[in-house]
Amino acid sequence: MKDIYTYIWVAPLFILLQVLFLNNIYFLSYINPLVYVILIITLPQNTEKWFLLIYAFILGFSLDIFEGNLGLNSSALVFLSFIKPYINKVLIPKNLIDEKEKLNLKILGIKTFSVYALSLIFIHNSFIFLLEHFSTINLFYLILKIILSSVVTYIIILIFQLFTFKTKE
Repeated sequence: MKDIYTYIWVAPLFILLQVLFLNNIYFLSYINPLVYVILIITLPQNTEKWFLLIYAFILGFSLDIFEGNLGLNSSALVFLSFIKPYINKVLIPKNLIDEKEKLNLKILGIKTFSVYALSLIFIHNSFIFLLEHFSTINLFYLILKIILSSVVTYIIILIFQLFTFKTKE
């Protein structure tokens, strides 16, 4: 339960980071890092589904209000939260971690965390960019934007994870 309060208090910081800084970064008009997805990715496996969906909606709706595109982020995050438990069952071995632990780099290890995080980031970015463009006229541009944004988002999330990596001395 203590972790849930942390996620609630950290959400406004990620919203501000995304809205004030990361939304203004466009590398070659292909890369748009969406780092707030880390808040959904790292929630523990035993998080109640109702809390996960409501938290994702409030997080996405807050981003939508600041960005002026109602429904885009909230629908993408709710969709991600809906499929997250199924992705957890497929990608995270049952004997690897306790269900109460956060799904972070320290607990999962680099290989499992990378596959898990990249899968969820790719699903989220695909959903949000397909809704945003709502066209397949320039399919190469869309695929390139999804892949490059997913990779850059993953790298930034990995850096966040490394900064919060606590070691025992």
